[in-house]
Amino acid sequence: MFLIARCAIECRESALARIRFIRDGFFTGIVLGVLASWLGISTAQGQEPVPVKVGAYEYGVVYFFDDGKPSGMVPSLIRLLNDLQDEYAFELVETSSRRRYRSVTNGEVDLVLLESPKWEWEQLDVLFSDPIVQEQDLYLTLSGRGDAEMLFSDVTSYQMLCVLGFHYGFADFNADPEYLRGNFDVMLGYNEKEVLDGLLAGEAPIGVVSAGFLALEFGANPDVRDQVTIASQPDATYDLVSVLSDNSAISLEQFNQLIAELHDEGEVERLWQQLHRGVSR
Repeated sequence: MFLIARCAIECRESALARIRFIRDGFFTGIVLGVLASWLGISTAQGQEPVPVKVGAYEYGVVYFFDDGKPSGMVPSLIRLLNDLQDEYAFELVETSSRRRYRSVTNGEVDLVLLESPKWEWEQLDVLFSDPIVQEQDLYLTLSGRGDAEMLFSDVTSYQMLCVLGFHYGFADFNADPEYLRGNFDVMLGYNEKEVLDGLLAGEAPIGVVSAGFLALEFGANPDVRDQVTIASQPDATYDLVSVLSDNSAISLEQFNQLIAELHDEGEVERLWQQLHRGVSR
């Protein structure tokens, strides 16, 4: 009888030990799981965003200076892209219209906003994003000229004011200064402001500027609207994309996805229309 009781006690203690083992293991697993999850979240939250260097140069409303501060579509897009996610940190890097190719290929920037694939990028090892916005270049002459229609019907027969490093439809998008001067009667300025000022000063009968720049100028100087006549046909209409280096910090697929999200929200079109207010495209 004593042996039977002792055996029962030992069996009960063994069962209780197994229950405690299972219980302790269960709660330990929960604790470890929670700890691992917390550590994973902490690691993810503590990870620094990947820098993405975005090249930009003075061009229309794409990039310009307002009271000495960078303004335009590129700074706005950078702000929107950074607000949209925290995996990448998009940063503005200034370049120039002629230096931008080297900036991309030598890794000075990861991408350039906003560009046309037709602007001598085809031979370089770069990638093109989906279209982001569309722009036009416009022919201008002074208001009151009786020969405006004749000028616009054959622009290459007359002297034109253009921007050094820019690509124009009348020249089949060849921006080489020697080619332009050798085949057309052009005067090359540093930016579109110089083109407009030269036109208003009578330096040449025709000037070529982007629709965005003209809208910006009309907003800042309303009197200019009455001083110029715009040709009914543009020099060129073109899609603007992002040009990414082949080793960009952000992949083409990821960049396209972010831009698509901004398009879905309507922010890209809203900003672009706002920057072109007063000039129909």
